[in-house]
Parts: sequence; C-alpha cells; structure tokens
Amino acid sequence: MVDYTYDVDGNPVRRVQDCYEDAFCDYEDLVNPFVLKGDGFDVTLSMARGMLSWTSVSPKVKKSKFPMPGTATLSKGTVDLPLKDIYGVTIKRKRAKGQLEGEGLCQGFSVYTYYEFGPNCWRDLTLDFEHPSESLCNKYYDRISEFIKDFPGRPHSLKFFMQTHAGGRTGSQLYRNKILPMLKAANLSVDFLEIQHSEHVKQEMVHINIDDYDCMVAMGGDGTASKVVSGLLMATQNRNEVEIRQGFTPVRPTMPVGIIPTGTTNQIARSVIGLADPITAVLYILLGYSVPVDVCSIFSDDKLIQWNFACQYGFGANALRYANNFRNNLLPKSIDASIFKAASKKKLKPYDCDIEYIPSENPPKHEPPTVCYRGCNVCWTEEVKEEEQEECIVQPFNALNTSNNSDTFVDLSKDESPWKVCKGSFLQVGLFCIPARSEIAPEGLHKFSHLNDGNMELVLVKNTNRKDFVRFLKRHGNSKNQFDFPFVDVIRVKEVKFRPRLPTGWKHTDRQFHEIQYRMSKVQRERSKGSQILEIDDVDDKSDVGEFGSPLDDMSDEEEEEEEEDDTKDSSLSGSRKSSADSNRSSEPKQYINNNNVIVNSAHQDRVLIGPQYRMTFADIDRMKRKNKQIKKEDKAKAREERQLRTKWNLDNELINKHELDFRVHHGLISLYGRGVTPNSVFQEYGCLPIAR
Repeated sequence: MVDYTYDVDGNPVRRVQDCYEDAFCDYEDLVNPFVLKGDGFDVTLSMARGMLSWTSVSPKVKKSKFPMPGTATLSKGTVDLPLKDIYGVTIKRKRAKGQLEGEGLCQGFSVYTYYEFGPNCWRDLTLDFEHPSESLCNKYYDRISEFIKDFPGRPHSLKFFMQTHAGGRTGSQLYRNKILPMLKAANLSVDFLEIQHSEHVKQEMVHINIDDYDCMVAMGGDGTASKVVSGLLMATQNRNEVEIRQGFTPVRPTMPVGIIPTGTTNQIARSVIGLADPITAVLYILLGYSVPVDVCSIFSDDKLIQWNFACQYGFGANALRYANNFRNNLLPKSIDASIFKAASKKKLKPYDCDIEYIPSENPPKHEPPTVCYRGCNVCWTEEVKEEEQEECIVQPFNALNTSNNSDTFVDLSKDESPWKVCKGSFLQVGLFCIPARSEIAPEGLHKFSHLNDGNMELVLVKNTNRKDFVRFLKRHGNSKNQFDFPFVDVIRVKEVKFRPRLPTGWKHTDRQFHEIQYRMSKVQRERSKGSQILEIDDVDDKSDVGEFGSPLDDMSDEEEEEEEEDDTKDSSLSGSRKSSADSNRSSEPKQYINNNNVIVNSAHQDRVLIGPQYRMTFADIDRMKRKNKQIKKEDKAKAREERQLRTKWNLDNELINKHELDFRVHHGLISLYGRGVTPNSVFQEYGCLPIAR
C-alpha cells in the first residue's frame, strides 16, 4: 500500500520515499543464513520493500541482545529494519599484521544504524552479520550501498568547521574518536577546517565554491553555528547577485546546515534537535533529516551585520558579558555566577529604548499559546516565486513620533503606516525566531516560539522591582509561564527597529545645541564687559554671514561711492599696470569700521585679533588651565554615564557593540539538520542560584 500526502488544494501526492523505492521494485529478494550476536538468523534483503529483515532459526525466539534498531518492528520473531535507517555498510574483515584496509579474510558485512536511547536522543549501533562467503557478503553490500547512496536528503560531501575552544574544549578528541569514524562509515567526503579566529569562517566562505558541497557542518557553540549560517547565506546571495539592502528578498540556500553542539548553552541545537547531544546531531546529518527554520537579518546604518536566531538587549547581554569574564576561573559555574551578578542590586538597571515594529498581519491562531513540537500544526510553509519581490516598507526612524514622558504604545494608523511605536524603560528586550532552549531554560527563553511560522517574538520586560524580576528569571527553569506577569509584554512581529534613548542635555551630538546662537551670546557677553576684542572666523561660512551680515553691509553710502570711483580709475590703467594694481590691492587688507567705531580687517586670515589686545596674566593662565581640566573631567564623566545608559547586544551568545539595529524575519530561509522536539519530551527543571537573597 502506497501512502500519500496532500497539497494545499487537496490533491494526493506520492511521498518521495515511495517514489524512490519504486526504482528497486524489480530486484529479487536475497535470503541467506547469517550469524548475529552468536545466534543463527535467516536474513532477508528486500529492495522492493526497502527492508532488511532477520528471523531466528531456533524454534524458540531468544531475547534480543541488542536494542531495537531505528524504527524497526518485531512481529512473530521477525525484525524488520527499514533501509532508510541505515547510514553505512562495510565488509567486515580480519586483517593480519601488515595488511592494509580492504585486505584480509572476509567475516561478513556490518550495517551502521541507530537506536533510540531516550526522548530526542539517539545512539549509533553496529550490526555485524557474519558469514565466511565473500561473494555472498558483497551482494548484500552492493545492494544496500546502492539503496542508501542516493537516498533523498542525504549528503555526500560536506564542509566541516570546528571550534576547538567551545565549551569544555573537548571537541578535537570527540571528533577523532567518535565523529570521524561515523563519517567514514557513511563514506562521506569531508573538507575539515579548524577555526582559528572570529573572522575565519567569514574569510573562508568568500573563497570556497558552495556547489562543491552538499551541506555545511558547524561543530561548536551558538556563535560558531551563527557564523556558519551567516556565511552560507551571504555566499548564496553573492552567488545569485542579490543586492543586499533593507527590505530585500534573500535566496534560500540549496544545502542545509548541521550543528554539532559542543558549546556552553547550545540554544540553536537544543531548539532544533531537542538536546545538546553531538552523536544525535551527527546521526541526523548522516540520515538527512532537516527542518526549515526562520532566521532574521540584522542591519545597522543600512549595512547587513549578520543573520541570527535569538537576540537580547539589557539583562541578557550583561549576563553574557559577566560569563565571559568568569569563564577562565569559574567554568562549571560561570553561568550561575554571571546571572547572580547581573541580577544584583548594583548591576540590575533599566534601559531607555525607542522600539518600532510591524506586527504580524495574520498570526497563527493557537490560543492558548502552544509549544513547538515535532509535527507542529502552527509551523507552515509557503512557496515564494523568484519573480516576486517583497515591498520595501522600511522607513527612517522619526523620534518626533514618540513622547519623552510616556510609556505607552502609539498607533500611527493616522499616517497609514504599518509601524507601531513602543517607548519606555526596559530591563530586557528579546527577539526570538526559535525557542532558544538551554540548560538554564530547558523549555526555552521563549517556550512558545515556533521554528517555522514566519514570525519573531518580541519580549519586553518593563522596569519593575528586583523581586519580581527574579521571579521572572526563575520561571525560565520550570514549567510555569514566564510571561504571566503584568510587566512583561509579548508581541508577534515581522520587523523591528531598535534605538537606545539617551538624555539630550549633555550629549555631544545634542541637536538642541546651536552654534550661531552660542557664538552670538559669547560676543554679547564680551561686549557687556567693555572689551573691544572681536574674533573673526572664516567669512566663507554662509551661516556666519547670514547671522552677522557681510562687512560691506555696515559701510555708508559715501564709502560705497568712493569704492566705485576707485574701480573706474583702475579700469583706465593698462593691462600690466592693472594686473599689478590688482595684485597689490588683493594683497592689501580691506578695512571697515563697525558700529563700535573699531577698525576691523575683513581679509581672510586665521583668527587675527584686531583692536586693543589684552595680554593674559598668570592668574588668567592658571584659571584657563583649571577650566580646561574641568572640561576634560566633565567629558569623561559624560562618556562614563553614556556607557552606563546603554549596553551591548547579545546576538546568539555573541556580544556586538552596536546599538541602533534593524531586524527582519525571513520565513524558513535556512534548513537545519534535526526533527524538532518530540511531544513526549521531559524537561528537567533547573534550580538557579539563590539570587533573591
């Protein structure tokens, strides 16, 4: 019986697996005896059914000495193992000393599969079917290899990026002892690269040809995974000559990305796989199980910074900063210590922010909110035609749309704009395309976020007392709803523009400061003291001329007539005499008398003092030194205060020192190896430090 799936119009569509198996319907079944774990079995290889089966030859079925492999079923003493659960097959040989690989006495063939160790956890399993006939073993080997070689979704060549300093720094040993033998058993071509610095992945992706690989693999933490995803997306856009700007439609990569978690938090891997287990992640890659995942693009000053899955501002960024400081000395408890310090009375503080966002037009109807499990009916897919381009609705940020004294949502519908404005003081601002599960948040920093629903979750934690905020933090470690607080707002959005809000009274880029008015007030203060000293700046500045007027404006009518007579006399001179006179006149400074009867030189020169000059005394010099010292001290205090009024962004557990960022979600843009979280998952509650003391 052939299974069918149905498209959006209700028409039946045959599954890809069934179509693939139809190519082997003419193959005859192979039935031969083999020895498995010391017992005799009749082994049947059915290419038409895509099944490897074995039945005990003993009349009494003995208890199996190994766990049930893959999705195999046991019926009347017969174990049926689907060939799709096999990722490799080899000929088992006994080699003598000095013999190379592939040489030696044939003992049978080995099948590499897996078994379920628990919810979301797989372990590799090797089944050795022993038989002395090499020709018989080669028949089984050739047919199984032919079936699994071109199975849909499975990679053949991969680019492998490994970060050896991630987590406990045991990645190199794990790769040599466990991962590399599994890759060899699957007969994969591996291009290995060990990451040396933060820009190594970006530099490598510029030079490689992505058509030479079937998938990219990132072995490390969230930072390594984010860099590999960003590099693949950038290489895909450059290969398709896509203009990267705000509001653009990116091209989906043709290959998925595999994440082998060896970091500290592993939020991306836990959200897609269910737990941070490297062996399970490798098995998903070898068997070709992948899911589409939403990703958001981040722009700063109309320039693409990177692609990310989970972003935090405020408390989340401060905790990561302290964790990086404690990593060398308090590695096992660095996260707990960082949470303790970031939530202390001295360090916990709100940040003033201006946030503009576009709410989701048609959000998925799942009330009450549901968790994203495997086979989720909230996650949906859409087909985007290549000729269709998304309309760029990004507009410049207008600070006048907000009020400096309100903490409310402002509706801009009167301007027919899709943007809404939120302004206030927040302890934490979060943007999540994935649930962002970790050890301290087993169900996720946003447990109701879905992998492929085309939306971001904007979490705003308003300014509140420390006791309530600690209650909010502790709910991340248990099964309660952490958003069930009056000071927490959750908004499903498509785009977000974030701007930190700073006081304008002292800021050096204060828009209220007016240069001309400042100079005019300075001149008036000097005149009030009876001083006749004027400072003449560059007269070419149009703003200065517009405010103070041209020096010729203060001349009388008689002086203007004398100037005209001089011009007529000069015109009667000969060419040489005229040029010499002009040169002499140009070299001589022009003078005029201002309203205070002070002769002022109007020629272009560098800050020349005209009129009665004042020589500074030693007391004035000391007073000027003290004034300059006080100004420098105030500037340092202002810079220190500005640093305290804002913090860095935590982008996939990587700190970035940029503040004014624009976020936009892209539905199902990247495919990650995994199957999601099983509905029967059991999340262990996390007991954090007693930070409420």
